[in-house]
Amino acid sequence: MMSGKEKLKERMDRILNRIGHVQPDHWNLKLDDWEWNAGVCLYGIQKAAVATKDGRYESFMEAWFDRNAEKRKTGSVNTVIPANGALCLYKLRGERRYLDICSQYADWCLNKALRTSNGGLAHVWSEGGLEDYRNQLWIDSLFMAGIFMIRYGMWSHNEPLVRAGMEQFDIHIRCQFDPQARLFYHGYHCIDNKTLGEFWGRGNGWAAVSLVELLDELGSGSGEASSSAGANVSGWARGYREVFLKLMERAYRLRLDDGMLRTLPEEPEAYPELTATALFGYAALKGARLGILDERFREWGMQAVDASWTHSTEEGEVMLASGGTDCQEKAGYLRVPYAQTLYAYGIVLLLFSEAFEADHV
Repeated sequence: MMSGKEKLKERMDRILNRIGHVQPDHWNLKLDDWEWNAGVCLYGIQKAAVATKDGRYESFMEAWFDRNAEKRKTGSVNTVIPANGALCLYKLRGERRYLDICSQYADWCLNKALRTSNGGLAHVWSEGGLEDYRNQLWIDSLFMAGIFMIRYGMWSHNEPLVRAGMEQFDIHIRCQFDPQARLFYHGYHCIDNKTLGEFWGRGNGWAAVSLVELLDELGSGSGEASSSAGANVSGWARGYREVFLKLMERAYRLRLDDGMLRTLPEEPEAYPELTATALFGYAALKGARLGILDERFREWGMQAVDASWTHSTEEGEVMLASGGTDCQEKAGYLRVPYAQTLYAYGIVLLLFSEAFEADHV
């Protein structure tokens, strides 16, 4: 009889196999694309590679970069996230080509990215973007670009990149975190000076994971990246920790009996949604492992693992994940259908990898 850890690894392997055999008949499943959808999927795969030490995950990533490195593009925060996989492969293999990719996207984030009037990373979708998006912040950007800026900046001793990454966290928190609700709005319009959208589940999940990854980096001993950066790290970390604790406590109180979160966590009529649940589950498990969160959150994280197991199939399909979502009125969020997406596969792998690595199963 297989142990719980062996069963979890088998399900992870089936998800990886499913990813490798999807038919790209829609953007949701387009693997060979230097964009956020494939990038989030790769983020989950890189976590699985590190957690399981199974060379198949590393080989999958290598093959993806072999096919797509020459097709890489810039112009949007959504094109930065694959660079996390390049950094992971450089650490594992030491091949210069991966480091060159990281350097390119670090330079873009620091010197070339389109910024809003308050200095935030504009959430444009492609080179130049739709005109109105040039003035918008989305909470997604912390996950799509902010994590890489901090992680690569700390690792490469690039003080300006670390500072710029922290400034992005500061700007998004200042504009989008509601201290009364203790949740993030989906977006913010920097010309109209108003929030956009609702307290969206997956968006708050992006924020939760981004914050716990940030706190891990700041507390990992990498603060020596430079003396001046190191002098500011502890003060910054305290502020981020406070926001993270407030966000996690609020989400914990909004969870359903099975640990799931709704696509709009505060709205009783909203449907249960797996990507929000899995993102918060990862943040809960990792936050507990790092000693930031208490035992309640480890238990909630394992509820999220159970829910993600229940809503993924023997064939590796991930169910109850909402499709791509724009900033909109409440009714619009409630109408976004469930969809098969690469980002959902990556998010579930992210959660399962943390549970596997921390030996919670």
